[in-house]
Amino acid sequence: MCHFNIKHCIVLFLFTCLITTSCKKAIEVDPPINQIVSSEVFKNDSTAKSAVLGIYSEMMRTQAQFCAGQTTLYAGMSANELYFYSPDIRREFVDNEISNVNHLILANVFWNPAYKHIYTTNLCLERLAGSNITPSLKACLRGEALFLRVFCYFHLVNLFGDVPLILTTDYEKNARMPRTPESEVYEQMVTDLTEAAEILPSAYESGTRARVTKWAAKALLARVYLYLKRWDNAEAMASEVINAGLFTLPALTEVFLKTSSETILQLQPVNSVWNTWEGRDILPASANETPKYVLTDRMFQSFETNDNRKTVWVGSRVFNGQAVQYPAKYRVYGSGAPLTEYYIVLRLAEQYLIRAEARTHKLDLGGGLTDLNRIRQRAGLAATAANDTSALLNLLEQERQAELFSEWGHRWYDLKRTGRVNAVMQIINPSTWQSTDALYPIPSGEILLNPSLIQNAGY
Repeated sequence: MCHFNIKHCIVLFLFTCLITTSCKKAIEVDPPINQIVSSEVFKNDSTAKSAVLGIYSEMMRTQAQFCAGQTTLYAGMSANELYFYSPDIRREFVDNEISNVNHLILANVFWNPAYKHIYTTNLCLERLAGSNITPSLKACLRGEALFLRVFCYFHLVNLFGDVPLILTTDYEKNARMPRTPESEVYEQMVTDLTEAAEILPSAYESGTRARVTKWAAKALLARVYLYLKRWDNAEAMASEVINAGLFTLPALTEVFLKTSSETILQLQPVNSVWNTWEGRDILPASANETPKYVLTDRMFQSFETNDNRKTVWVGSRVFNGQAVQYPAKYRVYGSGAPLTEYYIVLRLAEQYLIRAEARTHKLDLGGGLTDLNRIRQRAGLAATAANDTSALLNLLEQERQAELFSEWGHRWYDLKRTGRVNAVMQIINPSTWQSTDALYPIPSGEILLNPSLIQNAGY
């Protein structure tokens, strides 16, 4: 196992700062000015470990990026889960009408942070390849870097479609790289996660699940297989995670705590002022304030009457004389001593839903229903039944919406991967929805920098 010592944060911060100074743009990366320094970093176990840990730290250092709550917010607005009250350019995501004024948000929140983290993982992978650090640690750090690179690409392709597949720090190669077909990016994800699952440790460090393990790699791989419609692989990988004996389905009140037994991977806050950025963005700041982001009526009404998630994971405030509901999976707005909530990236319930969907497509309706009802039971709902594949798939879509709402863009991604996005969104936004709205536009500034990038249709 590769152990984590918080004292390494100083080293990892300096290393990441050096990397960041060499990344003026996410893809058009100037030749690194820190090559000598970064080579030195990977000459001993302690500093090599700190360098990889720097990726985690940077992913949670600021709130305005896709991996610190923003995917939940923007994809949630796009999928009609969330509504943004203020007359702000973010309302364009609610209406599925993204204009040029929002390209800066797309660049600063999604595109640039993702490619910055990808650049860092690539640099770590290159330096690790020539490093003479302890072999077991070297394998562990490589596995973590591979996973984190996949994590970034997974969100990029689901938001933008085809994206440049950057696997090196070679400036000349990257600066004019065109978009890579989504299918090829997914195949790279499978390759990377398969290797990561083989070389990562299976045990967690004491008291935290904030480092990637074998189970995180398998859990994300199960999701990737589901998106690729490789039902056998998705079922097998999800089963490995479910049967690991390390994860349970605790009470709804415990799911999003730092100590949750359901967590497969969480991100540790690096700012002691906030437990999670998502809690800070969504929860009202005081008893007299209303939340900035609220659940749409359609989302709130989609819960079944006796669904406990409707009360435990949803908060309510009065706004202009009417009750409004907001996501309350994270319950702490500000600081805590000690922090009680970490940002959940992967959890067990999703694995049951992945396996249920895979089994249903394989015509194992009994197995699919068993997994589905495990999640329903935790929510206080009675077991349900379905007589055919189509009916069970509809139930699974509803259950994924109820269980995974306001988490990492699941609803938006689900609508697209199942081919349901046009049918659903044409009902919600009939005057503005176009099929091309399923993908966000490539930030216009990136196209100016790299003429090889072709804009998505409709923009």
